[in-house]
Amino acid sequence: MKDKKYYKKVAIGIVVGIISAIAIVGFIKAPSKSSDRLAEDLQKEFKANQKMLKEQDAAKQTSADQDTSDSKDAKEESGSKITCVGDSVMLGAAPELMQAIPDGVIDAKESRQARDGVEILEGLKEENKLGSTVVIELGTNCYFSQATGQEIIDYLGKDTKIYWVTVYGKYLQDQERTNGVIRQLAKDNKNVEVIAWDALGAENPDWFYNDGIHLNGAGRSAYAKMICNALGIETTDVDFSQTQTTDNAGE
Repeated sequence: MKDKKYYKKVAIGIVVGIISAIAIVGFIKAPSKSSDRLAEDLQKEFKANQKMLKEQDAAKQTSADQDTSDSKDAKEESGSKITCVGDSVMLGAAPELMQAIPDGVIDAKESRQARDGVEILEGLKEENKLGSTVVIELGTNCYFSQATGQEIIDYLGKDTKIYWVTVYGKYLQDQERTNGVIRQLAKDNKNVEVIAWDALGAENPDWFYNDGIHLNGAGRSAYAKMICNALGIETTDVDFSQTQTTDNAGE
């Protein structure tokens, strides 16, 4: 017959097993709640930024309508603009970009892919918002082929200076493949330069929210400065703190 010590050990083992199971379930649920909170906070941030972009666009249009200068001169001036096209990463940093490039056009939305690039650019051209310098930040949401990227470049033409921002995410799939395509496109097209967000982002993990892709206040400022530096735009006098809202999304 088994002694009391044996049954005591069994009982202790069962209790330890139950406690461990509870701890594991709690560990699994916690990140899920954090992810849900992050998604909600990002949606609020993106919605606010989209509203801001629309309001600034409307204000620019009103100013243009009131401009008494010759229409030809106005058209030529619009053609010298900087146009930035991107997905939710750029959308998050839209206030900082507008602060640094007040005369620029920022067209950024969630879930965009490179395959949508030509259609987006066509719309901007119809609205006379396509500048002679174009910054592209597409590729975060899905890998794209060199043919797709080349189609975008060909649409813009050789006279357009193009800057393509590499993709970065701590857990982002196909990052290396996508960035390989971007860098190859730059090698094949003299009017294309790479802005290496992947290298800069990897060196500064504290710039990101918990998903490892979207940017907190410090990250948004750094992202805008990076693009401006590549374009030769001075940001010394830009107070990015005026554009930042909250840095606790998902926390």
